[in-house]
Amino acid sequence: MSMLSRYQKSGGFIQLLQLIETCGKQKQDNFLNIIEGEDPRWAQTIKEKMLTVEKVVHWDESVLAEIAARLQPLSLATLLHGLKKEDGERFLKTFTHAQKRIIEDLFASKKPTPAEINSAYMKVLQEVRYMITHAFIRIDKFAPEMVIPEDIEETLGKAHGIPTPHIVAHQTRHQPAARSLEHDHHASTHGDPHANSDELNQLRSQVTSLAHENETLKNELRIARDKLMQIKKIA
Repeated sequence: MSMLSRYQKSGGFIQLLQLIETCGKQKQDNFLNIIEGEDPRWAQTIKEKMLTVEKVVHWDESVLAEIAARLQPLSLATLLHGLKKEDGERFLKTFTHAQKRIIEDLFASKKPTPAEINSAYMKVLQEVRYMITHAFIRIDKFAPEMVIPEDIEETLGKAHGIPTPHIVAHQTRHQPAARSLEHDHHASTHGDPHANSDELNQLRSQVTSLAHENETLKNELRIARDKLMQIKKIA
């Protein structure tokens, strides 16, 4: 089975996008390379719609203020170690002098490891995606190119003549000769069954790993939402 075939149903694009957003850089590149090999337009669209810290820091300062207000000072201080000085200053501008001093003290007190910086990146992106999904920020107002249409899977499928899942099911019943995406993916290995098997095994392992990571992130997000609701009730 090709990687994309399971994500071509409605809602599949955003599911795949969020999985890739929450990967480390090396794993991101590996998955994008696999997707590029299966369908270049999917890969290009994911790159266009995918959240990155580099994109976020160049959004309007009023939007950055809303994002920064939801971040823990330690997470933001750790994040700053991975940003260019001018990009970090865009975040710091959104705080009061006292808040800025706290973050700067945390920044100076410890030099985080690359893994800790990457973890801070992921926390920021998870928070931003949550804010977009729940309309705390309106991405259509400041980054319309990153809006994800509801029918994006169908649009991408039509662009390359790939039927959407309900069309595939219809063709399977009435056109036995129709080729599946999995068959097309096998054909791209130039008939080498060993290369086929190795690639599929690697893909299955990576997808399983990402699915596990996604479940973990969902649980963390649920806990964070519960805490937020409790804070709101107290306020």
